[in-house]
Amino acid sequence: MRKLLLLLTCLLMCCSALALAANKTKAADDPDAIQPMETISAAEMNERLQVGSSEDLLYVKIKEDMVEVYQGLATDRSLRKQLILTMPNTEMLRLYTNNKATFAQINKMLSDYESSNANFNGYKIITDKDTPKKLENGGKIYRLWFMKIEREKQSRRGGWNFPIGIGIGIGGGHHHGPWIGVGW
Repeated sequence: MRKLLLLLTCLLMCCSALALAANKTKAADDPDAIQPMETISAAEMNERLQVGSSEDLLYVKIKEDMVEVYQGLATDRSLRKQLILTMPNTEMLRLYTNNKATFAQINKMLSDYESSNANFNGYKIITDKDTPKKLENGGKIYRLWFMKIEREKQSRRGGWNFPIGIGIGIGGGHHHGPWIGVGW
């Protein structure tokens, strides 16, 4: 009876894991997921940022010369979270904006995720911001970066990680004489 219960529990856990994996794949293909407004070159991004528009736009530099443009992140928390979830793992991503509210909200969210050590499918967030670059027309370019780093996995060799203490004492109770004990 016990083996049957154990087998059913394992089967249930396997089915749950498969359903969860299917949901994650479905979420990546979801048409409602955040999509960039457009993809532009780094040179075009620099030109737009120099103009100093205060429009709610966030430029995400994916590769050396590939920049994705997102809109509406200053007021919509769920869009910011979707953006963080959909960004590539283990790549440093640079974010640029002229909008102070967009910068403040995305910076706060990334900093909160970093300080709480939130788990994003086995990755954790690290982030930092640069000093804003001042423009000739009085505007600023707000800059920050973030990266998702793979979490350390527990050692497969030991399995259980218990701190081990060593005690030395002089007899008491049923012990007679000095003894050394190892415990956890």
